[in-house]
Formats: sequence, C-alpha cells, structure tokens
Amino acid sequence: IFIYNMSILSVLRRELPDEKFYLFINRFIFTSLFLFVGLPLWYSTTTTYRASLPYSRISTLASNSMESIETNLTSFQTASSYEISFYLINNNDESYSLNKSHYEEIIESTIAPYLINTYSKYIDFDISTEIISNTRGILPSETIHSLEKRQIPFFINKLEYLLHRSTKHYREKIFFILFIPDEKQSPLTVENNPQNSIIVPKWGSVIFYNKQNSSDQLDFILKQFLNHFNQLLGINTLDQWIYLRTIENYNNGRQTLLTLSQLLLSIPNIVIDDTMAKKIHHSVDLLEQCQENKQHNLCQQGRLLADQVFFDPSLLKLLYFPDDQKFAIYVPLYLPMGAPLAWTLLNDMKFLINLVKKNR
Repeated sequence: IFIYNMSILSVLRRELPDEKFYLFINRFIFTSLFLFVGLPLWYSTTTTYRASLPYSRISTLASNSMESIETNLTSFQTASSYEISFYLINNNDESYSLNKSHYEEIIESTIAPYLINTYSKYIDFDISTEIISNTRGILPSETIHSLEKRQIPFFINKLEYLLHRSTKHYREKIFFILFIPDEKQSPLTVENNPQNSIIVPKWGSVIFYNKQNSSDQLDFILKQFLNHFNQLLGINTLDQWIYLRTIENYNNGRQTLLTLSQLLLSIPNIVIDDTMAKKIHHSVDLLEQCQENKQHNLCQQGRLLADQVFFDPSLLKLLYFPDDQKFAIYVPLYLPMGAPLAWTLLNDMKFLINLVKKNR
C-alpha cells in the first residue's frame, strides 16, 4: 500500500506543476479530515448518551403488583427518605426566650436517639435542629392569648415562610416546631386543645411553650413530638406499619421505574449515564427480590434508588437541546463550508481515478 501510494504521488507530481501539486495535496487532506474526522466526531459528541437499561424486566416488574392497601389521607405517604427538622422559634425579647442549649440538649440526648434506635432500620432519615428569632407578625395579634381554630391555617401559612424546604423532591419533610410566644402573648393556648399543640397532616406539628411552664415540663412537652411523629406516619403497631410500608415501597418503586422507562422511550434526549444505569439495574434487582420474600429493607432501598434516578438533574442535560435545534444551529455553520469541500473532494477523486487509469 505504501509503494502504491508513493507511485500515485509520483504520478501527481509529474502531471501537475509544483504549485498545483501542493495545493491538491493540502485540499485533499483538509477535505478528508473535515468529512471523515470532523463530522463523525461532531455527531458522536452531540448524540445523547444512554447506557443499556433493563426495559423488559421493568415491564415485567410493573405488571406484578402486591396487594393494594387503603391510603390514610391524614398521614404522610410512604416516602423513600425523610428530613425531620426540629425548630425552636423564639420571640423577639431575648430575656424572655428559651435557653437554646437546653433545647438542643433535649433533642440530641432524648428525642433523636429514640428515633434513630427505633426507626433507622426501617426508614432513611436525617435529623436537624434550627433556632429562629424575630418572628413578629406570625401570630394574628401581638396581644393574643388564645389561638382559635379558624386562625390556625393563617398562622401555619405565615410560619412556612420561616422554614427551609427540602431541595430533594423524593424526600418528605417533617416539621416539629416549639413556638415561644413573647411576654405580651403569654400564656398562649390553642382552642379546645389541652396539649396546647397543633398537628397538621402531611406537614408536622407545633407546640406552644409558655415561660410560665417549669423547665422540668420542657422534657415532657418535647417528648410529645414522638407521639406526633407516630400520628403523622400512621404508626399504630410497628409490625403493621412495617408491613404496610413494604407494600407501599414496592408498588411505588415499580411505578416509578415504569414511569421512568416510558419517559426514556418517548423522549430520546434524556441522558442516562453509566452511574444512573447502574442504579436502575440495582433498583430492579432489589424490587425483584422484594417481590419474592417481601423484606422491607429490600423494598425501601429499591424504591430509594428509583426515586434518586427519577429526580436526578443530570437527566435534563440535553432535554432542551433536541435534534431539530442541533440542525438549526449547525447546518448554517457547516453547510456553506461542507458543500464546496464535498464537491471538491468528489472532483479530486475523479481526477485521481482518471490519472491512475491513464498511467496503467
């Protein structure tokens, strides 16, 4: 091949003047690089990458549901993960505020360990504490002493502006708030509620702590949050709750995978890299095992992985850059240059073929 190429070059050099010979060689090399290297490289780098996915297994998994269960409308829907946030909302007067270190000590030494020891085997959750001051205007009046039922929705709406929402859509946020009214509002009570608290379904709870209460009562008051936690998650007995969570996690996990696969088949610009594909395969493996033995941890981890992939922002990398936009951008750039180069390459190839035939 090398000798044959050298013979072609020697024929070209003999047939063409020096200037036209070098011009021909440069033109041929540039055109070949553009058409056979540049264009394929551009196409490969702008094509949406999608790793291999188990579509058939997801379809089979989606057709095999566990028994249906009745949803409790007042409790949190079973989530793959939770964020449990304890807030101390103090009044504007520091001299009338609760001791912050005492509050955090009770949460860290009593409430958090109980939640971790009791539920960490069955649900994935994070616990955080935060202290907020300067809450003027949250309550309906600066001299209010009784919060009526009709005023509670407005109070909760104003309270939400102070709270931090989760940035992960697959995580449920549960708020537990200890609210300290100021001196003008204390003692503050809730209408027809001897526990002086508010439980908001699928949101959290608020306990009002008046400074007239003794410090010993603070431990008891904060432990009410544990009862509120059970109510919000619909926990009657632990075994029954785990069984219901297992079914919900399995059904929700397989439905998430089915929805994801349908999206991927209908929208080709969604990117699935190797990391996301590995999570999908692992999720399918876990949910298939869960279907066989109904182990709670398998169902929970399988659903958690499915939710993580479904809400991962990397899936949207090229969603807003479809193929028609690629052509609209690149055709005006490449066509004016590519068409003459292609025509030139065609003519050069014809010239070479005729030249080889002539010198045989």
